[in-house]
Amino acid sequence: LWQKDGQAALERARVVVLGSSTLASESLKNLVLPGIGEFIVVDDALVSEADVRTNFFVRASDVGESRAQSIVRNLCEMNPDVHGQAVVKAPADFADLSNVSLVIACAQPDKTVRALGERCWSANIPMITASNAGFIAEIRSAVREHTIVESHGKVWPDLRVMAPFAELRAYADSFDLGALDSTDLAHVPFVVILIKAADRWAAEMGLEKKGLTYKQRKEILALVQQMAPAAGEENFDEAVEAVNTSCSDYVVSNDVNRILTDPAANTADAQTSNFWLLANALRRYVASEYGAGKMPHSGAIPDMKADTQSYVNLLRIYKQKAEQDKAELTQCLRKVVQEAALADDHVSAGEIDTFCKNASQLRLVRTHALHHEAETAPELWDNLVNEGVSEHYALFRAAGVFLEKHGRYPGIPDADTGAGDLDAQCEQDARELRAIAVDLMTAWGNKDPEVAESLVAEFVRSGYMELHNVAAVVGGIVAQETIKLITHQYVPQNGICIIDTANNLLAAVKA
Repeated sequence: LWQKDGQAALERARVVVLGSSTLASESLKNLVLPGIGEFIVVDDALVSEADVRTNFFVRASDVGESRAQSIVRNLCEMNPDVHGQAVVKAPADFADLSNVSLVIACAQPDKTVRALGERCWSANIPMITASNAGFIAEIRSAVREHTIVESHGKVWPDLRVMAPFAELRAYADSFDLGALDSTDLAHVPFVVILIKAADRWAAEMGLEKKGLTYKQRKEILALVQQMAPAAGEENFDEAVEAVNTSCSDYVVSNDVNRILTDPAANTADAQTSNFWLLANALRRYVASEYGAGKMPHSGAIPDMKADTQSYVNLLRIYKQKAEQDKAELTQCLRKVVQEAALADDHVSAGEIDTFCKNASQLRLVRTHALHHEAETAPELWDNLVNEGVSEHYALFRAAGVFLEKHGRYPGIPDADTGAGDLDAQCEQDARELRAIAVDLMTAWGNKDPEVAESLVAEFVRSGYMELHNVAAVVGGIVAQETIKLITHQYVPQNGICIIDTANNLLAAVKA
């Protein structure tokens, strides 16, 4: 999935996990198996009888021992190439972020998350937090800046049909469709058919092949159908299907434009990352007479019905174009690195090649800071409301306030609470938790807030205990997001994910 470069990044990674609960174990399981380089578990908790029932990475013989050491020992048995380390201290006291690739905070108090989150934010270290209260869970991510070259997004083939470059134009002109018999015509690549049809349409209409309306593209589609020797010819059917996407003006995506217009893409000094040096070069490339507002070509074309020689020749033309574009961008990059007083080979040839192949899929993620949540209304509040998970979010924050006030989560008995008094305490905890959540929602600008009693009851009933099956699902998502952030491949979550397994709800709230 993440190929050689991604695997190498994963094997270099050093991940710190705060907490050693079931959620932490399940998250780490999905990182140890693919070969994370090193992980450090920070916790001072001891293994309890309850842990043995819910955490598959502790044994009955571990009861009374350090839970961090127990899960590290058992996790490392799954992959001896992974180095694991346990730090037996309270997560709130952990301070060493040197050479850390990413921090995961599992079931940690909001106060701890805010304190460490601010330090991670300052160092631009990605941080993922996850909490699980019974059937309900939340995942939050925070990273000041995260750049992605290999986003693996779905993009339409870049065929340059409406404005063929010189070599493609010569290739298309080498076909005389009227002189071909039905057998040879059935093996003409659909790219050639579209170029011929677009040229014919423009000549008949006396118009340029720019800014075509849907009606005009339908006219080209009709010409393609007329050119077909018979119904059902696969290459002509492929041309028909590609009319809407290939017979449109070339457009640089909003995601890429956001990068090209970012102030960082106009900066070049010794501290500038390779991504932004390349983005600076790309900005110049696009603005140049050669680039003419287009991205470097990737050299890739889709499979299509054609004879082998025709397809190989066409593929060679696009690959040659990609090499020419890469050479032009490399010249732009050379000017950028010279301005930054860096060596000409500061950015490797491999990085340049990967960047050019994925230039149309670049992504930039800047999330909201977790440590600001206690001071102001959540920046995603309106989106949380629209997704119907504002009450879940408010209850997680209210549980944090409750913990700071009482030193325990709602639903967990006080030391002096007897078995007969537990029901009364839970009722009192539920009333207080709901009141805190309502107050928070009111402060965030929500008029007449309501919090469902069933949600409050689940938070109190669970006592913030983690169910293994829910923790396994959440841990899988946490690991997935971790791998995205470490490998700089695929687009990570930018916001908050709320999971309510009792109500079959999963909402990924985006910034």
